[in-house]
Amino acid sequence: MKTTLTLPQYSLLLLLILSSCRQVEPRRPITNNSSSTTKISVENNRKLYAAEEKAIEAVIAKEGYPFERSTFGFYYAYVTKVDSASAKPRFGDEVTFEYDVVSLKGDTIYYMDELSPITKSMEQEYGIFRGMRETLKMMKVGEELMVYYPSYMGYGYYGDEDRIGTNIPFKSSVKLLGINLSSRAIDSTLSRKRGNDLPQRNEP
Repeated sequence: MKTTLTLPQYSLLLLLILSSCRQVEPRRPITNNSSSTTKISVENNRKLYAAEEKAIEAVIAKEGYPFERSTFGFYYAYVTKVDSASAKPRFGDEVTFEYDVVSLKGDTIYYMDELSPITKSMEQEYGIFRGMRETLKMMKVGEELMVYYPSYMGYGYYGDEDRIGTNIPFKSSVKLLGINLSSRAIDSTLSRKRGNDLPQRNEP
């Protein structure tokens, strides 16, 4: 039996044939915006740090101490300076120190007796923020420094998850109370022992 297509059926069949013959358009590539996002973030950080530095410089201009800017970006002045050729902390030493945290407006965030005294190894990441570690490396036992830290040398973006918020520059009075040099003494003793164990050269 011969089947005759009606006009609507014929039109539908023709439409399906034309659709199947249409060329598939290639997808456009997804634009990667990570590079531009990074550039924006870097620029924002640059502006933030410049604003913090300007604020710190305005505050220390009113202080009665001669401040210097360290290569790490924080500003420091000696309140108490030791002139003797005493040792300074270095990697591996255990140090005892105390400090406070004061906002640039002069409000105390942490009093010294809330945080101190603290005994930490210089290589410990937890408990000594970067700016404090670099400050302690400059000090001798008995010295006190007044230090202004930009946020990137302090508690950074995350703060301390308590009283110090996001990107907060602050001032600290830092006192170095002691350095445990026992590890250095052991290393020195071992070096001398190794030297004594070497075969001695007989002079003619």
